[in-house]
Amino acid sequence: MPPRIPAVRLRVITVLFFFVVIAAGLAFKTGIGTLCDMGYGAVSAICPLGALETALAGRTFPLRTLISLAVAVIIIAISGRLFCAWICPAPFLGNLIRSGKSHEDSTAAHTAAVREPPLLDSRHFILGGALLSSAIFGFPVFCLVCPVGLVLATFIGVWRLFQYNEPSWTLLVFPAVFILEIVICRKWCRKICPLGAILSLLSNLNPLFRPRVNRGLCRQVSEKMDCSLCKSVCEESIDLHDSDKSQPVTECTKCRDCADVCPAGAISFPLLKKGQT
Repeated sequence: MPPRIPAVRLRVITVLFFFVVIAAGLAFKTGIGTLCDMGYGAVSAICPLGALETALAGRTFPLRTLISLAVAVIIIAISGRLFCAWICPAPFLGNLIRSGKSHEDSTAAHTAAVREPPLLDSRHFILGGALLSSAIFGFPVFCLVCPVGLVLATFIGVWRLFQYNEPSWTLLVFPAVFILEIVICRKWCRKICPLGAILSLLSNLNPLFRPRVNRGLCRQVSEKMDCSLCKSVCEESIDLHDSDKSQPVTECTKCRDCADVCPAGAISFPLLKKGQT
């Protein structure tokens, strides 16, 4: 059997794929859009956070927004927080900026055991603040500093610079704000991101592709070894062996790093949970 491609490489490929799609839309003027509002013609998928902020800012919920939100709920119910690991460019670029360390190089410093994880955390309160401020000030406040939006705006700005020779001050400001957020706020994704908060709440509807431990293969269970490799690489502080001192499995981004690092190959992501293994 040929060696399996590490999930981190596959995630990089998927992120780059979306940038290629966006670039193709810019080159051929197809109007595909970006990750914040991607689609074709009358069919589009709007960022659920941006849609909510815009609706509250305008104090109206048009049919397009309601349909987009309904579609977003369905997609998240199927995929969970997959967007965070496989599509969002912020973690990928953040790892490049922070000394070029990959996702697997994360240390236990941010994966310490969690005791009685709260139902709501700082992300959810920031989400509430973003929605409230949008309603008060009349424009989508968080969109101004959203890392995803900053990356995409920078990408489009660079594209227009080379295609139309249109320099802009945003080519300095947007990357600077993004780097400030990702480098100084190192736990942006886990502690601040309100989009992650929405995905976190809706992921409770997701029963698919959750990490599963084969207890017959797991050395910690079958051989009583002191092994915690899967926990040490998990960016979400999920401990598959101790749910009482762990973030809930609904926080899983399905990055598959735990499966890659397991020396016994005991972790899988089955379509559905099929009883104890």
